[in-house]
This record gives sequence, structure tokens and C-alpha cells, in this order.
Amino acid sequence: MNEAPNSNTGMNDSFSSQSTPQSNPFTADLKGEFTSNFGTNTNAVSQIFKEGGFASNNKTKSMILGGVLFAVICVALFMYFSSDSSESTGDDVASETDSEGGADDAEEQGDATAGETKPEEKEKAEAPAAATAAAPAAAPAKAAPAPVATAAPKAQRSFSAGSGPITLGEPADGSSITYDESQGPATFSWTGGSGYIVFSRNSSMSPTVMRVPVSGNSYNFNHPWPGTWYWKVENNSGATEVRSFKVGAPPRRNIAIQAPASGASIAGTGGTVSWQGDSKVAYYRVEFTNGSWANPQYRFASSGNSLQLQGVPAGQFQMRLGAFSEISGRWEYTQPVSVTVQ
Repeated sequence: MNEAPNSNTGMNDSFSSQSTPQSNPFTADLKGEFTSNFGTNTNAVSQIFKEGGFASNNKTKSMILGGVLFAVICVALFMYFSSDSSESTGDDVASETDSEGGADDAEEQGDATAGETKPEEKEKAEAPAAATAAAPAAAPAKAAPAPVATAAPKAQRSFSAGSGPITLGEPADGSSITYDESQGPATFSWTGGSGYIVFSRNSSMSPTVMRVPVSGNSYNFNHPWPGTWYWKVENNSGATEVRSFKVGAPPRRNIAIQAPASGASIAGTGGTVSWQGDSKVAYYRVEFTNGSWANPQYRFASSGNSLQLQGVPAGQFQMRLGAFSEISGRWEYTQPVSVTVQ
């Protein structure tokens, strides 16, 4: 590409107001081809002008020159449009070919899908399938892992009821006993072997209070509490009749305060309290309060039948005697009496 000659002046000098002679950048390239006199014997056009072939007829010269220029322009335009047409034609043909080829491929693919697979495609499709099918057979079989030794589960012990007929023994229907923790358990017996013994508070045996598996022909019931009970024995062959028994309340211990008498006076320190005791009593205690018996203010314990007071202040108090019964397994108290502590 031809470039404008460099100037030693700056950019501000490029647009100065002074007019400087401009040199034609094409002069050097065309020197010898077009001189000021169009050269000498250089070409046909210059020769015509040199010889003055058109000097006598300016109109003819203009027409010839215009025709030449028109022909040159037509040739240039033809070349320009030919190149564009070929390029666009090639692109169009390629585009049409692609579209037609895509449509044909789509139709062929649809035909192949709807119909049979082409032989070449069938062979290609069968080859991977065969390789896949043969792969597992060719692969070496992995050795099975060695079994892990596990501890054998422990056998569960279960009770199996007998299947023979059962007949109840003792206690007889309607029997009664007294609640007494100092005595052994109540014994229930039958014949017929293992099964279940069932206890309830209702003759219908519902709800069940206890259902106990039994082995043998007897069962010991430790201290059934007072009231009426019902019982039976059952196994796989069926159940026995229902029997009842009664448990009476435990007898209270026969205890009584002997001194001081109700309304009497007693010394708060050194005064003596005595009472009448009974059998099957673990120990006794004497309590003083001028409030609630839930938390007596003074309490004294003894295993005998008397004790001496220590540190009870003077005043009016309620006093009572308690005995821990070995029969009932609880405290039993006398009625409180009023005393004056001096």
C-alpha cells in the first residue's frame, strides 16, 4: 500500500494555512508511461494522441474515448459480479446440498428405523452387541469371598404349656386366709402339669391381675393383699373352672398408753411414758405435736414398754403411741391424748 510521505513537522503543522506544492504519489510509478507529452511511441493510445489522429474531429475522439472507458467499466463490473455470483452460488449450492442432504438423511434414517437396518449398519450394530455379550464370558470369574465365621445364636428358652387335662386342688373354692407378712406365701395346687395360673379380682377373670407361667403342679403367691380373689389354671388343652378365695385384713396390734393418762401432766425431761405392748411388734415410738401428725415435733423410740422424755418444752401437746406390726408390715397408732408438759 502506498503511504503519504513522512513529514518532520508535528500534527499541528499538517493543517497549516500556507499552501505547499503537493506531489503526486503515483508520478514515480507511472513515469515513462504517461509523460507531460504522453511519452514517445509508448503505446497505441499515446501514439494516436501524438499524431493528432483526433485533432480534426473532437466529437469522434470523445465517442471513442467514452467507448473505451465504458468497455473498461463493463469488464470491471463483469469481473466483480462474476466473483460475487460464484461465491454466492457456491454458498447457496452448499446450503441447498446440506439441506437436501439433511432431509434425505432424515428420510433414510426414518426408513431405516421403520424398516430393516442396512447391512453395513446392521453389522456395526451387531459387532458391539457381540463384544458386549462376549465380554462377561471372557472376564475371569472372581473368587467368592470366604464365609465370615459368626457365633451361633443362643437358643431362646421358652416355656411350653402342657396339653393334658388339669384339675384344681387347693385352696378350695370360697376359702379364706388372713393377711400376715410374718407367715409364708399362700400355696395353690392342681394336677395336670405345666400351664398358666391366672388371678383376677372379678369372677369373669377380666381384667387379669396376673398371668404367670408355671411348671409342675403348684404356685406360691406371696402375701396377696386383702380382698376377694379369683383364680384358674389353663394350658393348651383348655382352662379349669374359676375358684375364689378371700384375704382378710391383718389384725391390729393390741397396744394402749398406760401413763400419763389423758389430761395429766408430765415432766418434759425425765418424765416416763409407759404402755401395753403386743406380740409381733418390731419396736414402738412415742410422738408429741401441737400441729400435724405428718411431721411431729418430738419423737422417741423404744423396743420395750416404756421410755423417758428428754428436752420437751413446757406446754400443751397431743401424744400418741405407735407400733410397727410384723403382721401388717406398717405402723399402727393409738388414738392421741392431751397432756401438759411441765
